[in-house]
Amino acid sequence: MFDPGLSLYALIIANLVMVIASALQASIGIGMALLALPFLVWLDPRLVPGPMLLAGAALTLISAIHNWHPVQPRHFGFSLLGLAVGTAVGAVALSLVNAAYMNKVFALVILLAVLLSVTRLHIRVTSPALFAGSCVSGVMGTMAGIHGPPLAIVLQHADPGRARAMMGALFFVAYLTSVAALYAVGLFGVVHLQLAACLLPGVLVGAFAARWLVRFVDRGRMRWGILVVSFVSAVVMLVS
Repeated sequence: MFDPGLSLYALIIANLVMVIASALQASIGIGMALLALPFLVWLDPRLVPGPMLLAGAALTLISAIHNWHPVQPRHFGFSLLGLAVGTAVGAVALSLVNAAYMNKVFALVILLAVLLSVTRLHIRVTSPALFAGSCVSGVMGTMAGIHGPPLAIVLQHADPGRARAMMGALFFVAYLTSVAALYAVGLFGVVHLQLAACLLPGVLVGAFAARWLVRFVDRGRMRWGILVVSFVSAVVMLVS
Protein backbone atom coordinates (compact mmCIF):
# COMPACT_ATOMS: atom_id res chain seq x y z
CA MET A 1 0.00 0.00 0.00
CA PHE A 2 1.32 3.43 -0.98
CA ASP A 3 1.23 5.48 2.23
CA PRO A 4 4.37 7.52 2.94
CA GLY A 5 2.60 9.47 5.69
CA LEU A 6 3.24 12.87 4.08
CA SER A 7 0.57 15.56 4.42
CA LEU A 8 -0.78 17.28 1.32
CA TYR A 9 0.75 20.57 2.48
CA ALA A 10 4.19 19.01 2.95
CA LEU A 11 3.90 17.19 -0.39
CA ILE A 12 3.16 20.41 -2.28
CA ILE A 13 5.90 22.44 -0.59
CA ALA A 14 8.46 19.64 -0.99
CA ASN A 15 7.77 19.43 -4.71
CA LEU A 16 7.97 23.20 -5.14
CA VAL A 17 11.38 23.09 -3.43
CA MET A 18 12.48 20.24 -5.70
CA VAL A 19 11.34 22.16 -8.80
CA ILE A 20 13.62 25.09 -7.93
CA ALA A 21 16.52 22.95 -6.69
CA SER A 22 16.34 20.61 -9.70
CA ALA A 23 16.20 23.49 -12.17
CA LEU A 24 19.34 24.93 -10.56
CA GLN A 25 21.24 21.64 -10.69
CA ALA A 26 20.09 20.75 -14.21
CA SER A 27 21.29 24.12 -15.51
CA ILE A 28 24.70 24.46 -13.82
CA GLY A 29 25.38 20.89 -12.68
CA ILE A 30 25.35 21.37 -8.89
CA GLY A 31 23.25 22.91 -6.14
CA MET A 32 20.26 20.62 -5.58
CA ALA A 33 21.24 19.29 -2.16
CA LEU A 34 22.47 22.68 -0.96
CA LEU A 35 19.14 24.34 -1.72
CA ALA A 36 16.69 21.51 -1.02
CA LEU A 37 18.13 19.87 2.09
CA PRO A 38 17.29 22.52 4.76
CA PHE A 39 13.71 22.91 3.52
CA LEU A 40 13.10 19.16 3.27
CA VAL A 41 14.47 18.58 6.77
CA TRP A 42 12.10 21.26 8.06
CA LEU A 43 9.12 19.68 6.29
CA ASP A 44 9.84 16.06 7.22
CA PRO A 45 13.28 14.74 8.31
CA ARG A 46 12.49 11.41 6.60
CA LEU A 47 12.84 13.12 3.20
CA VAL A 48 16.64 13.30 3.62
CA PRO A 49 19.07 11.99 2.77
CA GLY A 50 17.80 8.85 1.04
CA PRO A 51 14.58 10.02 -0.69
CA MET A 52 16.16 13.29 -1.81
CA LEU A 53 19.20 11.48 -3.22
CA LEU A 54 17.16 8.82 -5.01
CA ALA A 55 14.88 11.43 -6.58
CA GLY A 56 17.99 13.46 -7.42
CA ALA A 57 19.49 10.43 -9.15
CA ALA A 58 16.68 10.63 -11.71
CA LEU A 59 17.62 14.27 -12.36
CA THR A 60 21.33 13.53 -12.80
CA LEU A 61 20.52 10.65 -15.16
CA ILE A 62 18.37 12.98 -17.30
CA SER A 63 21.20 15.53 -17.42
CA ALA A 64 23.76 12.88 -18.35
CA ILE A 65 21.65 11.38 -21.14
CA HIS A 66 20.58 14.74 -22.56
CA ASN A 67 24.16 16.06 -22.80
CA TRP A 68 26.13 12.81 -23.18
CA HIS A 69 27.56 13.39 -26.67
CA PRO A 70 30.39 15.77 -25.58
CA VAL A 71 31.71 13.41 -22.88
CA GLN A 72 34.99 11.63 -23.56
CA PRO A 73 34.91 8.04 -22.23
CA ARG A 74 38.54 8.26 -21.04
CA HIS A 75 37.82 11.37 -18.99
CA PHE A 76 34.68 9.81 -17.55
CA GLY A 77 36.62 6.66 -16.61
CA PHE A 78 39.26 8.64 -14.71
CA SER A 79 36.52 10.67 -12.99
CA LEU A 80 34.62 7.54 -11.98
CA LEU A 81 37.82 6.01 -10.59
CA GLY A 82 38.54 9.18 -8.62
CA LEU A 83 35.02 9.17 -7.21
CA ALA A 84 35.38 5.55 -6.10
CA VAL A 85 38.76 6.19 -4.47
CA GLY A 86 37.50 9.34 -2.74
CA THR A 87 34.38 7.61 -1.45
CA ALA A 88 36.47 4.80 0.04
CA VAL A 89 38.93 7.25 1.62
CA GLY A 90 36.06 9.32 3.01
CA ALA A 91 34.43 6.25 4.54
CA VAL A 92 37.67 5.26 6.28
CA ALA A 93 38.34 8.85 7.37
CA LEU A 94 34.92 9.04 9.02
CA SER A 95 36.05 6.46 11.55
CA LEU A 96 39.38 8.18 12.21
CA VAL A 97 38.81 11.94 11.96
CA ASN A 98 36.23 14.31 13.41
CA ALA A 99 33.85 14.96 10.50
CA ALA A 100 32.88 18.42 11.79
CA TYR A 101 36.56 19.44 11.80
CA MET A 102 37.08 18.12 8.27
CA ASN A 103 34.02 20.03 7.05
CA LYS A 104 35.80 23.27 7.98
CA VAL A 105 38.92 22.13 6.13
CA PHE A 106 36.90 21.28 3.00
CA ALA A 107 35.14 24.65 3.20
CA LEU A 108 38.44 26.55 3.38
CA VAL A 109 39.83 24.57 0.43
CA ILE A 110 36.76 25.39 -1.66
CA LEU A 111 36.93 29.08 -0.71
CA LEU A 112 40.59 29.17 -1.72
CA ALA A 113 39.81 27.48 -5.05
CA VAL A 114 36.98 29.96 -5.72
CA LEU A 115 39.26 32.89 -4.87
CA LEU A 116 42.01 31.63 -7.19
CA SER A 117 39.44 30.98 -9.93
CA VAL A 118 38.17 34.56 -9.72
CA THR A 119 41.72 35.87 -10.04
CA ARG A 120 44.13 33.88 -12.18
CA LEU A 121 43.63 30.13 -11.80
CA HIS A 122 42.73 28.34 -15.04
CA ILE A 123 42.36 24.58 -14.64
CA ARG A 124 42.70 22.55 -17.82
CA VAL A 125 40.19 19.71 -18.11
CA THR A 126 42.59 16.77 -18.21
CA SER A 127 42.30 13.20 -16.95
CA PRO A 128 44.56 13.85 -13.89
CA ALA A 129 42.60 17.01 -13.01
CA LEU A 130 39.28 15.17 -13.29
CA PHE A 131 40.63 12.28 -11.21
CA ALA A 132 41.77 14.68 -8.48
CA GLY A 133 38.54 16.70 -8.51
CA SER A 134 36.39 13.56 -8.43
CA CYS A 135 38.49 12.09 -5.64
CA VAL A 136 37.99 15.19 -3.49
CA SER A 137 34.29 15.13 -4.39
CA GLY A 138 34.07 11.54 -3.18
CA VAL A 139 35.81 12.30 0.11
CA MET A 140 33.78 15.45 0.73
CA GLY A 141 30.50 13.88 -0.34
CA THR A 142 31.00 10.94 2.01
CA MET A 143 32.06 13.04 4.98
CA ALA A 144 30.04 16.24 4.48
CA GLY A 145 27.19 15.26 2.16
CA ILE A 146 28.14 17.74 -0.59
CA HIS A 147 29.75 16.24 -3.70
CA GLY A 148 29.55 19.05 -6.23
CA PRO A 149 32.00 21.93 -5.73
CA PRO A 150 35.42 20.22 -6.22
CA LEU A 151 34.51 18.61 -9.55
CA ALA A 152 32.51 21.64 -10.67
CA ILE A 153 35.52 23.92 -10.13
CA VAL A 154 37.64 21.62 -12.33
CA LEU A 155 34.96 21.81 -15.05
CA GLN A 156 34.24 25.54 -14.78
CA HIS A 157 35.96 26.34 -18.11
CA ALA A 158 34.59 23.29 -19.95
CA ASP A 159 31.80 23.39 -22.51
CA PRO A 160 28.57 23.81 -20.46
CA GLY A 161 26.89 20.76 -22.00
CA ARG A 162 29.95 18.62 -21.36
CA ALA A 163 30.23 19.84 -17.76
CA ARG A 164 26.57 19.09 -17.06
CA ALA A 165 26.85 15.64 -18.60
CA MET A 166 30.00 14.74 -16.68
CA MET A 167 28.63 15.91 -13.36
CA GLY A 168 25.25 14.31 -14.06
CA ALA A 169 26.77 10.91 -14.81
CA LEU A 170 29.12 10.96 -11.83
CA PHE A 171 26.56 12.23 -9.36
CA PHE A 172 24.10 9.61 -10.60
CA VAL A 173 26.60 6.95 -9.50
CA ALA A 174 27.38 8.83 -6.28
CA TYR A 175 23.72 9.26 -5.28
CA LEU A 176 22.84 5.61 -5.96
CA THR A 177 25.91 4.47 -4.04
CA SER A 178 24.84 6.60 -1.07
CA VAL A 179 21.30 5.16 -1.19
CA ALA A 180 22.71 1.62 -1.36
CA ALA A 181 24.88 2.36 1.68
CA LEU A 182 21.85 3.70 3.58
CA TYR A 183 19.93 0.54 2.69
CA ALA A 184 22.84 -1.64 3.86
CA VAL A 185 22.80 -0.05 7.31
CA GLY A 186 19.00 -0.12 7.62
CA LEU A 187 18.34 3.58 6.96
CA PHE A 188 16.46 3.18 3.68
CA GLY A 189 13.32 1.09 3.26
CA VAL A 190 9.93 0.94 1.57
CA VAL A 191 8.68 4.16 3.15
CA HIS A 192 11.76 6.04 1.95
CA LEU A 193 11.22 4.64 -1.55
CA GLN A 194 7.66 5.96 -1.44
CA LEU A 195 8.89 9.35 -0.23
CA ALA A 196 11.36 9.46 -3.14
CA ALA A 197 8.46 8.77 -5.52
CA CYS A 198 6.58 11.69 -3.93
CA LEU A 199 9.48 14.02 -4.84
CA LEU A 200 9.76 12.85 -8.45
CA PRO A 201 7.09 15.21 -9.90
CA GLY A 202 9.06 18.22 -8.65
CA VAL A 203 12.29 16.78 -10.06
CA LEU A 204 10.77 16.20 -13.49
CA VAL A 205 9.17 19.66 -13.64
CA GLY A 206 12.48 21.22 -12.57
CA ALA A 207 14.37 19.29 -15.24
CA PHE A 208 11.87 20.50 -17.85
CA ALA A 209 12.02 24.12 -16.61
CA ALA A 210 15.83 24.02 -16.80
CA ARG A 211 15.59 23.88 -20.60
CA TRP A 212 14.87 27.61 -20.55
CA LEU A 213 17.29 28.41 -17.74
CA VAL A 214 20.09 26.66 -19.63
CA ARG A 215 19.85 29.22 -22.43
CA PHE A 216 20.60 31.98 -19.95
CA VAL A 217 23.36 30.04 -18.20
CA ASP A 218 25.11 29.01 -21.42
CA ARG A 219 25.66 32.64 -22.44
CA GLY A 220 28.96 32.70 -20.58
CA ARG A 221 27.32 32.52 -17.14
CA MET A 222 27.74 28.87 -16.17
CA ARG A 223 31.23 29.41 -14.76
CA TRP A 224 30.00 32.16 -12.46
CA GLY A 225 27.02 30.04 -11.43
CA ILE A 226 29.41 27.24 -10.42
CA LEU A 227 31.62 29.63 -8.45
CA VAL A 228 28.68 31.24 -6.64
CA VAL A 229 27.14 27.89 -5.64
CA SER A 230 30.56 26.57 -4.58
CA PHE A 231 31.15 29.69 -2.48
CA VAL A 232 27.74 29.38 -0.78
CA SER A 233 28.37 25.66 -0.15
CA ALA A 234 31.65 26.49 1.57
CA VAL A 235 30.05 29.20 3.71
CA VAL A 236 27.26 26.83 4.78
CA MET A 237 29.85 24.20 5.75
CA LEU A 238 31.81 26.77 7.76
CA VAL A 239 28.86 28.03 9.80
CA SER A 240 27.04 24.71 10.26
